[in-house]
Amino acid sequence: MFKKYIKILSNPLLYYKDKEGNSVFRNFSPVKKTGNLYNVDFSKSQVGKALEFRFGLDKKLKLANFLITVLLYIIFIHVKYSIWGLLFFAALWIGMLAGVRYYCATIYKDFLLKNYGAYRLVEFEPPVSKRKSAEFVALFRSKIILTVLALIIFFAPTFLLSFGIKHCLTPKHNGYKHAVTLSNIYNAIYPKSAKIYDMRAAAHFMMRDYDKSLDDYVKAIELSGRRFTKRDYVRFENLLLVKKKVASSQEAVDAFDKYLSKKRMSVLQKSQMLWVKSIFKIENSIIESILQEYDELLASLKAKDTKNQFYISCDRAYMLYLMQQYQRAIDSYDELIQYADENQQTFAKELQSLYAERGWAKARLGDTDGANLDFKTSDIPTEKLGEYEPSYIKQAFVREKF
Repeated sequence: MFKKYIKILSNPLLYYKDKEGNSVFRNFSPVKKTGNLYNVDFSKSQVGKALEFRFGLDKKLKLANFLITVLLYIIFIHVKYSIWGLLFFAALWIGMLAGVRYYCATIYKDFLLKNYGAYRLVEFEPPVSKRKSAEFVALFRSKIILTVLALIIFFAPTFLLSFGIKHCLTPKHNGYKHAVTLSNIYNAIYPKSAKIYDMRAAAHFMMRDYDKSLDDYVKAIELSGRRFTKRDYVRFENLLLVKKKVASSQEAVDAFDKYLSKKRMSVLQKSQMLWVKSIFKIENSIIESILQEYDELLASLKAKDTKNQFYISCDRAYMLYLMQQYQRAIDSYDELIQYADENQQTFAKELQSLYAERGWAKARLGDTDGANLDFKTSDIPTEKLGEYEPSYIKQAFVREKF
């Protein structure tokens, strides 16, 4: 079937006489009933008149197809990207091409009826040798190859522009203005790319244009779709920082929650992003809902998911220490140490850090003996105990390696 359609589409002939002497004109149908048959042997002038009219319609059809393609492409690259949007434009493109072809078919039909009368629909199968047919197919394939090459040539600069932006963003060059210029050129010519917005967001941040940096991060997050990717870790961390600079810490958290809620995430990814947000909240003294969010995440887990329950509970205890709620942290560490001790096959390695963290919480409350006992039980060298005290690094802009 596929070969048949290729044979039909590759055939450039528009008219022939069959064995009975009937005249058959090719219509605009692409695959079925492609011929209009007349039980008449038309003169050369009559055939020439029809073919001349048909050639004129073909030129207009090709021009219309080109303009529709260019117009929809320009509109597509300047609207908010989504899979549904892509499918919509693809369907619209096919529909508009089909509509123009149908319009030309109607005009040609009216021309034939007016000048030659009624016809009968048949398959357009001119008496062409196998050799000639093979030449038509080869020429058709060549056109397809040339079209593909033209598309490759058109999109090849995307790699050069992307490399140029990346090159400008390296600390060695600091060509942030050039990076923005190249990004703008890319967005003006090619479909939107989350990576390009990521790079432009970084450039705008380094130029201290925080409003535009924020807009770029939002667009990058939206363009990246529902699936949570490795690059989203950096996007959301920087989103918190940039939003805080243009608004407030609470508004930064609200934006973080808003866009994160649109992502599909695993339990591990949820816990990692909750960690990022909680550290940000502690740093900015908005700690009231941290424990509630950890409790909600724990409540969402399946009863048999003991590993995630344990590790998320460890994070929760860590946050209690950072929130300076040392007694509650000790109570949590008591439960975690007991559970890990009872399940040493799975959690033996975690016992060392749990003892050390509980020791630091006891030390903060002045329980020196209890702290020293935990430090000793942890079996951590004295000079390295400081590495195990719960702490956080003040948030800074994450310069991603593109």
